[in-house]
Amino acid sequence: MSSLHVTNARIWTGDHSRPFASSMTIRDGLIESLDTAPGDEPVLECNGDFITPGFIDAHVHLLLGGESLTQLDLAGVKTRGEFESALSRADDALPPDRWLIAHGWSDADLGTTPDLHWLECVQGRSVACWRSDLHAALVNDRVLSKLDLPGPEELAAAGGHVELQENGEPTGMLLEQAAWGYLVPAIPSLSVEAQQDALLLAQEHCLRLGLTTVRSMEYGHVLRDIIEPVRDRLALRIAVVLLDRTLPLDLSWLTSFEENDRLQVIGCKSFLDGTVGSRTARLLEHWADKTDSRGMWLELAAEGRLEEWQQLVHAAGLDTSVHAIGDEAVSLALDLHARSEGEQRCVIEHAQIVRDEDLQRTAGALLSMQPLHRAEDARVALDALGPGRTRRMLPLKHLQEAGARFAFGSDWPVARCDPMPGIHAAVTGEDVNGIPFHPDQAIDVETTLHGWTSGAALACNRRDVGILRPQACGDFVRWSSDLLLHDWKSTLPRALMTVLGGKVVYDGMNDE
Repeated sequence: MSSLHVTNARIWTGDHSRPFASSMTIRDGLIESLDTAPGDEPVLECNGDFITPGFIDAHVHLLLGGESLTQLDLAGVKTRGEFESALSRADDALPPDRWLIAHGWSDADLGTTPDLHWLECVQGRSVACWRSDLHAALVNDRVLSKLDLPGPEELAAAGGHVELQENGEPTGMLLEQAAWGYLVPAIPSLSVEAQQDALLLAQEHCLRLGLTTVRSMEYGHVLRDIIEPVRDRLALRIAVVLLDRTLPLDLSWLTSFEENDRLQVIGCKSFLDGTVGSRTARLLEHWADKTDSRGMWLELAAEGRLEEWQQLVHAAGLDTSVHAIGDEAVSLALDLHARSEGEQRCVIEHAQIVRDEDLQRTAGALLSMQPLHRAEDARVALDALGPGRTRRMLPLKHLQEAGARFAFGSDWPVARCDPMPGIHAAVTGEDVNGIPFHPDQAIDVETTLHGWTSGAALACNRRDVGILRPQACGDFVRWSSDLLLHDWKSTLPRALMTVLGGKVVYDGMNDE
């Protein structure tokens, strides 16, 4: 661990009892004091720059995020021509035996839903293009021929669906378990070394954006085989939420897993429903543009075994986390929160559509939310939900007034893990095109900063990060602008320097 004295700065500490300081001494990785003279530590002169605690992303998929940095990114592609051109360029650059994996496209950007004919520009290669929400994938005929998909009823019972054309032939779109349970196992895995390289690439990416801690959703085998062997190369602090959720659940191996301040296991996650983009989030009423469907219950929710799962996870001393996006799924997640006992909690992931009747039930609940999802899904909210329900989409102000606790994040690689666009979405109430979307639900900047610092730290089950006070970790970020005074409708700030445990882990002071 390193020592450092930070001086001549405007330090927002995140500590309600002492919100600001002008200097800070870090010794052996921990904050020793605020507003004191330097000792023999190296001095960092900040010239009045704004400093916050290191940001924390409360919901990422770190390995997937790292892998996405090396895949074709279709985010922002707006026409079929652009879509096909991007695929053709990626096809030309790949070895002949490699699958072409893409991600990031959305119906909202394209104005329509693509089908397998959009993939005909790539011949002789397996192609899988993940929708931005990662709950649906478009694949070509070559991939469909590799998948031993069950019949529609059996697949639906498992929480999956294959979209069909009017003639009964597949469109190439696989939803939920059809993608997770059948496509994912068919995609050739990267080597262990390549996956570890992707993990370290993800770490570098996060540090450049001012993130010093992440709460990452990972499978147990990824933790054991990919992350743990390179723990000595990790600067980023990682709180792992295990995605293993099939009953019977074996967590006995955790007793021999060695944790430290950089790598900890804090919970297990289950999925209650799907997403807005796929119209698989579970609603109390039908989707406005899919009037024969209220979405889907997935996995343990469909099996009626959530309470059994939660009891097993809590008995192991871990939190439960549940993916809940639709209003009926959020209501069920709040039931699980209410049944939590003792120190173990049920963290609600996303909580994207909340009915009025459930607002007061969120008092004290820990909501791991992604403001950027609000800005992205706002573009389809009217079509998907109808005019009477759009105000239920991440009603941040109402949730704040009800007493909910925010832990903000990105869901990377579903959305960018740069916190700045997320702050913009939360404090302006605009969608990603700058169009106001129920702007009365915007929240103030300081509340938003707490969501990315002390609130996200709460989701990580840590009290020593996300705040700058004596004995907390010396993790902080130096910004290009004062985040509290910044005009959030202008150019977004950037991280100038990221410091973890008193050690500079990213220096972008000379970057343009």
